[in-house]
Amino acid sequence: MNTTEAILRFQSGLMNTVRFKQQQKTKRLKSLHLSLSQDVENVHGSGINSIDLEKVDSRYLLSGSIDGSIYIHDVLNLSGNVQYTCKSVGKIDRQNRNCHKYSVECVQWYPLDTGMFLSSGMDRCLKVWDSNTLTPADVFVLEGKIYHHHMSPNATQHNLVAIASTANQVFLADLRSGSRTHELRSHTHSVLTVKWSPSHEFQLASGSMDNRLLMWDVRASRNCLLSMDQHNARNNTNFDQSTAHNGYVHGLSFTNDGLFLVSVGTDSRMRLWNTKTGRNEMVNYGKISIDSKKAARIDLSCDTNPQMIFVPSQGNVLVYELSTGFKSGVLLGHYNTVTCCVYNDHLQTLYSGAHDRNILVWAAETGQYREEPIAISKKSRSLVPKRNVTEDTWSDDEAS
Repeated sequence: MNTTEAILRFQSGLMNTVRFKQQQKTKRLKSLHLSLSQDVENVHGSGINSIDLEKVDSRYLLSGSIDGSIYIHDVLNLSGNVQYTCKSVGKIDRQNRNCHKYSVECVQWYPLDTGMFLSSGMDRCLKVWDSNTLTPADVFVLEGKIYHHHMSPNATQHNLVAIASTANQVFLADLRSGSRTHELRSHTHSVLTVKWSPSHEFQLASGSMDNRLLMWDVRASRNCLLSMDQHNARNNTNFDQSTAHNGYVHGLSFTNDGLFLVSVGTDSRMRLWNTKTGRNEMVNYGKISIDSKKAARIDLSCDTNPQMIFVPSQGNVLVYELSTGFKSGVLLGHYNTVTCCVYNDHLQTLYSGAHDRNILVWAAETGQYREEPIAISKKSRSLVPKRNVTEDTWSDDEAS
């Protein structure tokens, strides 16, 4: 069904609002290409490791780079022009005495408002920033270099930040008390990535250099809930034997409903897991080459059918269908290794950062995928609602 037919069915009441919106979002998502009308101001002096888009207004894009600098871009076009450059509206560069000493590995907005964001990196510091003054409100210093951190997007009973580092345990820092609360111990090597469940505020997933993917309930931190087994062994609580990948587990992302979890590993494989049973859904995504041994930043679409996964792979961003493993697109445009990507559900656009110091915008501009109007037959005319004879049909064209 093309766009015009979908509009006719929607106007006639044969398609509900939710399905129409989902269909149009999916169509735009499958037409992604390098945006011809929007770009991001190039301000980074070194490669970009991490980006994050705040979820309140989907307006401010946060980015952290290898030289320890952090920038904020405004991606909302208020200029009134089609051509638009997203300008930098905040920076913490090398001249700032509060800047990270070494590489920034992860940045994240506070989930509930844009007044605060977090950053962490190779200087072993997790910093909590006031985004208005661009000064740190709190600093957590760990024993190991930090690869990744994550704050729950829906927590109401805690303000915990999960931290993955060169240590073989997951650290939990409490923003309310300003202290580390406890540690999650079951991994035998460095932890590379952590992710909170969007549906259960106390559930957490962690991936490590020991090839294991563990699910936790942080209220009972003595042992993990599940240890994912790529072979779907009957007893997936055998923590020491089961492995999720034949290499490091360095990228995680939950589906929006929290029912499934996607993992990527240095074995060039991506796997889909049922979060309730721990079962490997055996979806074949093919071989995916990811150069970095550090945390891989993947993202998923929302409210599309099928859901799509965006995966940085060497100098490209690969787009897969979640449920089938079908590769629906390869986004080409960067000149060096792509390290991170984030999806903007409001605009159906994708942002990607790379070691070429650029943040690129991937969009489906209307002019690029507009379809030819269909010829409306007598049968299709019946889908058009009849106009009320008392309805005002005046238009600006008639007045001119």
